[in-house]
Amino acid sequence: MRPVLDPVPERTDPCPPESGSIADLFLAASRELASSDARLYRSLDKHFKRTRELLSSESEQLDTAQTLKDSSRDLIGASSYERQTRNSLQDLCKVHGITGYSRMTKKAMIECLISKGVDTPRIPFEALSKAELIAALRDVLHR
Repeated sequence: MRPVLDPVPERTDPCPPESGSIADLFLAASRELASSDARLYRSLDKHFKRTRELLSSESEQLDTAQTLKDSSRDLIGASSYERQTRNSLQDLCKVHGITGYSRMTKKAMIECLISKGVDTPRIPFEALSKAELIAALRDVLHR
């Protein structure tokens, strides 16, 4: 016994008069599909390019911010005899009982302080450069 096939539903929209064969209809449908796919792929490509640009610029900004934070933290916590002002070195000499510091050069004061075992003091803000101060300020503001 043969299976009963459902009848093919008739088209409700009229066929365009120029499409006389199935091959013409297939060709027209393929062209329409190809053009819609091309639009979709162009749209996706634009979206991916914008996303890639945003991610790379955000990554660069994060890297720059992290570098500034690290350098400013190092800067604020850094210690150095050489970066001290003459007055701050004289104050350290006075506190630690070194005499004759007023006639000493900065280098001689540093040598005396090191020989006494005085801990290296933090760099004072007045000894920082403009770029170092800006980096330290940015770090403080972004905390």
